[in-house]
Formats: sequence, C-alpha cells, structure tokens
Amino acid sequence: MSVESEATLVALARAGDHRAFTRLLETHDRRVMGVILRFTGNRFDRDDLYQDIFTACYLALPRFNGSCAFYTWLHRIALNQCLSFVRSRKTFEPEEDIAVEGDNWERTAQLQAVTNAQKKLLGPQQIAFHLFYVEQWSIDDIAALLECSVSTAKTHIHRAREKIRADEEVRKWNIEI
Repeated sequence: MSVESEATLVALARAGDHRAFTRLLETHDRRVMGVILRFTGNRFDRDDLYQDIFTACYLALPRFNGSCAFYTWLHRIALNQCLSFVRSRKTFEPEEDIAVEGDNWERTAQLQAVTNAQKKLLGPQQIAFHLFYVEQWSIDDIAALLECSVSTAKTHIHRAREKIRADEEVRKWNIEI
C-alpha cells in the first residue's frame, strides 16, 4: 500500500469510517499476528491479544498524529499489549510454536532457554532485543519506535544480550548471542 493511500485510510478512519479502519487492519493483519505469536509463544492467546491490540488501536486512533508511519505506531501498541500480557502471566509455558518442526530436542531446548531468558527482560530491553533479533529491525527504526537516541537503543540491545548471556539456563547450553 502506498504512503498516500495509507494516509488517506488513516484520515478516513479517524473521521469514523469503519471500512477504512477495517482496510487498515487487513493491511497489517499478518504482521501484527506475527508479533503476537513470537511474543506469546503460542496460538491459544492469539485471538484475545489480537482483539485487544486492534481495540486499543481504534480507541487511540484520534490521538495518532502522523509523526511516524501508521504501522510503526500500530506495532508499538501491539508490543505494549504483548508486554502487558507477558507480565500478567506467572510462568512461560512452552508451546509447539517455539521450534520449527523437525528440529531436534537439543535445539528446541536451546530456543526455549533463550525465550525464557528474554521473557525476564523488562520494557525497552525486551522490546529492543525482540525487534533486533526476532523482527530484524534496524537500530534506527528501534530508536524511533522507542522514542530514544540510536545510542540508547544500542545500549538496550547490549544490556539485553548481556542479561540473556548471564542467564543460568542459557549458560548451560553455551549459546552464543
């Protein structure tokens, strides 16, 4: 979708056009679903979080000022909703989505160790680590999303990586991050 047509859809949605809002949702549906699945680790929470994210987006739409791309703004809402969800859970339950089918048990255990360590990170470190290593965002884009300098975004990633490396379960596997 072109920037102009997305801006038009956003303007129409802000004015109350439900079809325009639905079109925006359809445009970003798969990307938001990917964030949910990677953050939660399972498919069972997907539908609830999906609804929560788009409800939050709809309610916040009047405050969207266009200073960033719509997807960047939506992605931040999605990350915040996912972080809130993860914080509300006492433990992380491994699910079938964590490892690619056919992986051996050792690789699955290593991925689980890193995933569990990532869940222990807080706020910006968790977001920066996830965006950089999982979503493969650039440092500049992460800084823009977190509304911080590039050096601060790099620091968040570095500290997250150090905390994950220091995790007892990750150290046991000698995983290089």
